[in-house]
Amino acid sequence: MGALKGKTALVTGASRGIGAAIARTIAAEGAHVAVNYNGHAAAAQDVVASITSAGGQAFAVQADVSTLAGINRMFSDCDVVFGGSPNLDILINNAGYGSDGADASLANENEAHFDKQFAINVKGPHFVTQAGLPRLRDHGRIVNIGSMSGKVGQPFAAGYAMTKRAIQSLTFSTALAVAKRQITCNCIAPGAVKTDFINALRAKDGWDEATAKHTPMRRLGEPEDIAGAVMMLLRPEAGWVTGQIIEASGGLSI
Repeated sequence: MGALKGKTALVTGASRGIGAAIARTIAAEGAHVAVNYNGHAAAAQDVVASITSAGGQAFAVQADVSTLAGINRMFSDCDVVFGGSPNLDILINNAGYGSDGADASLANENEAHFDKQFAINVKGPHFVTQAGLPRLRDHGRIVNIGSMSGKVGQPFAAGYAMTKRAIQSLTFSTALAVAKRQITCNCIAPGAVKTDFINALRAKDGWDEATAKHTPMRRLGEPEDIAGAVMMLLRPEAGWVTGQIIEASGGLSI
């Protein structure tokens, strides 16, 4: 315990699911965590409360990270708490948007939904990272949360898969941009994880069982599985690991 004592961290999309698990995990290791949310204020406050009640430090910060105005406001709010730049040690780009239960297949995707996915899943991490760079201290850490969707063809969610492929490219470019400052940038690519994000898929009869059957570890992931993989990259021992896509999928691709 305490591997991140004295560190500051920003986790986007941290009110629920994987983001909430990451926030709790790194706070338990000593990080002071900014819990970003967009529309789920009560859930974000619940995450903060769970952290502080366990003796950690956290605060909620509202922002729509698909807009530059929201991103700039988010960092300004963090600056008030964390102090003057550089003031950030860890940046986790986790906020994401899927299908919302709609038919987002290659055949039926619509422009508005496609654009929203790219605004949140691609534009957001790009400009969050841009705004975070001058605030990040040397030897800092950036972790992007991608998906196994960025590796495999998914005609039922082609646009979403494209955004996750783009996150891999952003990871490579960022890793090169920050390497001289001894900052690392990596991407975690989860498989199927039990969160609200895939409720529509899980509602289909037999989906959980079929997915588990095709996963070598024979189960769906838990948010804590992904948080643990993130934590692995944040430890001091991982300081020479950068520009990597690390699959946390129960062995889905082997």
